[in-house]
Amino acid sequence: MTAFELAIFICVYRSRSPMRAQDIHHSVGQWFDCGIPGETLADSVGHMTGRGWLIKCGDRFRASIQGRDMARPLMNGIIRMLDQGTRLLDVALMMSVLQLTKGELDSAPGGH
Repeated sequence: MTAFELAIFICVYRSRSPMRAQDIHHSVGQWFDCGIPGETLADSVGHMTGRGWLIKCGDRFRASIQGRDMARPLMNGIIRMLDQGTRLLDVALMMSVLQLTKGELDSAPGGH
């Protein structure tokens, strides 16, 4: 799973209901603070659906248990990569934000 795919997965995972591709595109574009070509998103979502990380529900997508299992160690890695023993305030703040996401992935029963 790439960093971009992880962002897509977290976006879909956090949604209370299956998401349309346009909504995923809008949310992830805001997170990255740049325009993301529609083809790039479509290719990534297609790849993620093929791998079983996202499940297609009509014209919408929802997160799968396999996706959660793939995303969980990536979130652990991001937290450890940022820490590196620096104990900087910005790193500590970012770690607390990422820890919330890690907690979401660890505690969810059976995925979405």
